[in-house]
Amino acid sequence: MLLLSTAADLYWLGRYFSRSQELVDLLLTSIKDSTLEGLGIPLSITGTWQNFYQQYATLSSEALAEFFITANNPTSLTACLEATRADAQATRGRISAELWVAINSLWLEWQERVTQVGTYAEHLASYEWLKQSLQAVQMLITDNSDAEAQRFISIGQSVEALDNAFRKLATPDAITPLNTDIAQWAAILLQHISDLDKNSWQQTMQHSTELVQVCQLSVDDGAMMNMQDVQMTLQRLTHSLADVFAA
Repeated sequence: MLLLSTAADLYWLGRYFSRSQELVDLLLTSIKDSTLEGLGIPLSITGTWQNFYQQYATLSSEALAEFFITANNPTSLTACLEATRADAQATRGRISAELWVAINSLWLEWQERVTQVGTYAEHLASYEWLKQSLQAVQMLITDNSDAEAQRFISIGQSVEALDNAFRKLATPDAITPLNTDIAQWAAILLQHISDLDKNSWQQTMQHSTELVQVCQLSVDDGAMMNMQDVQMTLQRLTHSLADVFAA
């Protein structure tokens, strides 16, 4: 039987790990773009414009690359990886030994890189290394043999994918996913949630069904996604998850 506290840690492991993947991809794209519009996209999506300009006078590829490595940025890759490692450590009894070792090793090597990097070229090399390393860890997550644990990791990853997609849709100049992709991610999330106990997770199932319906409506109509509706529905879903985890 999976304790709710463990389920919560697995859920957040999935969220923080996916957040790391999304962020490193976004940063590599924006940094290589190097236009002011492109460089501003990660700051808009993470809501860190004010924090950035408290530390840097101008927006540049060099400053952006450093900002998302430093520990004094709560949305940095360092913060995401640290949270992923903490959740993996808390769930060592339910994830494979290989997955734990991979996540822990990634975190330790990232820490070593953070203390050594200083130039823009070193920052960029660390981002490229991290992207490849996260892909390798993702394979271990996918192969995790504990079906119940895997379900909550997948729920976290699906929620994070949807949240990131909606943030991109609300961000000018960002490359946005297709409505069909978003609807598919919502359907995958509903599938994972539908396997849970209906008595305990009734509200979560209801909100997940509503999210699928709202997303699919945009696909069927061929219209722009109603951002207010989808964001509010996703928020209700995440709140219902938190309520059960806290029970």
